[in-house]
Amino acid sequence: MDSFATKVRTFDAFPKVDSQHSVRSQRGGFSTLMTIFAGLLIVWIEIGGFLGGYVDRQFIVDDEIRSDLSINVDMLIAMPCEFLHTNVRDLTKDRYLAGETLNFEGMNFFIPENFNVNNVNDAHDTPDLEEVMRESMRAEFRLEGARVNEGRPACHVFGSIPVNHVKGEFHITAKGVGYSDRSHVPIEALNFTHLIQEFSYGEFYPFINNPLDATGKVTEENLQAYRYHTKVVPTVYQKLGLVIDTNQYSLTESHHVYPYDQQKKPMGIPGIFFRYDFEPIKLTISEKRIPFVQFVAKLGTILGGLLILAGYLYRLYDKLLSILYGKKYVEKNTEKKTGGLLDKKDENLL
Repeated sequence: MDSFATKVRTFDAFPKVDSQHSVRSQRGGFSTLMTIFAGLLIVWIEIGGFLGGYVDRQFIVDDEIRSDLSINVDMLIAMPCEFLHTNVRDLTKDRYLAGETLNFEGMNFFIPENFNVNNVNDAHDTPDLEEVMRESMRAEFRLEGARVNEGRPACHVFGSIPVNHVKGEFHITAKGVGYSDRSHVPIEALNFTHLIQEFSYGEFYPFINNPLDATGKVTEENLQAYRYHTKVVPTVYQKLGLVIDTNQYSLTESHHVYPYDQQKKPMGIPGIFFRYDFEPIKLTISEKRIPFVQFVAKLGTILGGLLILAGYLYRLYDKLLSILYGKKYVEKNTEKKTGGLLDKKDENLL
């Protein structure tokens, strides 16, 4: 039993150079310290990365069948509410009077300081996972179909519109302009200057940023038409068992001022038009962590590579010093005073 324990203590899977054949130097000690420091730094970074996980983004085919969803709207239009006509029509030729669920509140028109007005909305980024988790507070509009102070100069339009899950368009126009209506708004009274506080699809998360949020357009033309073309992508955020199923969209926009024809009638329909289409894919953004065995193997591979690299760099450094200053400079202060073969021979003689 004692012999077995002795063999185990003396067993070395990685044989080292005998101390009597090794020479210590200041350069070697400094190289060892730098290698140990780099190794500890790598271990610290890798452990932090393992504990923190990583964000995985995957596009997959959207195999979920959805029959409907909601369009969430919160905007201010520089016309009285009694002038506005809201409608939804889609690919199935289905029409829905959005005014039945939207709320119309008359008020004065104003432009907040933080709004992006009359600029192209071309900076679209997918919200980060941490940002969405912080802002994922679901809400609903408490009112539906309310109409207050409709004669005021501007109209605050807000609410959720249920629509079919097919290509369609939600538009805001003036009564009697382009559509038959009992009332008719004079051309000179048209003004489709607008500010968009919220425009999103699906469940209403008021604090998640969307491309059209806090944007607006100001015009002095009566026959101005604004068109927003959106491509909607279902997006699922997952972290620590919490799942947020929402939608994001890409945006292209155009605007046009219609001229008059020979009968002094508009050659188009002015208004604000939101066209939407749905992509057949789904984006999944989730936080994942590599398996522990894989983490250990990765860490061992990196540290092994670091040791090999340190050895090559040390030899390269010695080679450069030998070329620049000569071999004697490199070997200076590295002679071993004791422990050589001659010392052992002298000890045997004594």
